[in-house]
Amino acid sequence: MEPSALLLYVTIAFTVGSLFLAAYWLVARPADPVKTRLKEINPRFVEEVASQPLGAMVYDRIAKPLADLLPPSPRNVRRLRRRLIMAGFVNENAVTIFRALQLAAALLFPAITVFILVIVLRHPIDSSTIGLTVVSLCFGMFMPNFTLSRMITNRQGRITRALPDALDLMVVCVEAGLGLNAALHRVGREMEMVEPALSGELAVTNREIRAGKPRDEALRNLGDRTGVDDVKSLVAMLVQTDRFGTSIADSLRVFADSMRTKRRQRAEEMVAKAAIKLIFPLLLFIFPALLIVLMGPALIKISVLFGQMSQ
Repeated sequence: MEPSALLLYVTIAFTVGSLFLAAYWLVARPADPVKTRLKEINPRFVEEVASQPLGAMVYDRIAKPLADLLPPSPRNVRRLRRRLIMAGFVNENAVTIFRALQLAAALLFPAITVFILVIVLRHPIDSSTIGLTVVSLCFGMFMPNFTLSRMITNRQGRITRALPDALDLMVVCVEAGLGLNAALHRVGREMEMVEPALSGELAVTNREIRAGKPRDEALRNLGDRTGVDDVKSLVAMLVQTDRFGTSIADSLRVFADSMRTKRRQRAEEMVAKAAIKLIFPLLLFIFPALLIVLMGPALIKISVLFGQMSQ
């Protein structure tokens, strides 16, 4: 047997064995001595464990053991937690669940590829099989980060598009006599149906201010959580206005005007790019079909004519 085939068979056996061990660990997990002792001391502990939600059980038995297999550095954990918060995942277990998904994807994609090629399609074990397995491994390792990046980009785009409307409403609230904290609370409530992401971030900022955190720090946290440049500019403007004692209504009005101008410029930029982006679909899909439909009959007649002339 070739070394590559032997290595592939060992990989398949290890993957299948790991799946069986994971299923056994999930169904018939060995008793924890700490929990056993707690059950002896307090019989109600059995009911509390039995009433544990399914999500918590999956986290304790699957996600956390998988994430603990490859412990990351604290710097990577902080960077990943910041990206997850920017994507809207603020749960304290989000980092562990995401790392478990990364490891599961890195194991499952090669296993599925090998199963389809070797077991289902009866493909021989050669260099192409190993190459596809390596490609699926890279794809499984890359896919979670790519999905997270796309979620961050989409969320930031929604917040950016909804920010000018929120600023206009904030200007109305401040000019009507509300303070900045009350205006943030009111705008967050009104924007809940329009853009829940921006509404949630404003609600978190308002709760931080009510909890006693300084307003400038709470506003800076708003910019860090969203990662949107326009929100960071708004936060810097509000902090400077509060520090120097200038009129918040005038500053917000000027900033809202600039945001509307930016939104119009972004729309014009997207319209200008549309013509260039349409070139590639036209060249790849539409023009070849038109060429076949228009020139096909003529080419067939020409080929028939040349065939008759050659006889």
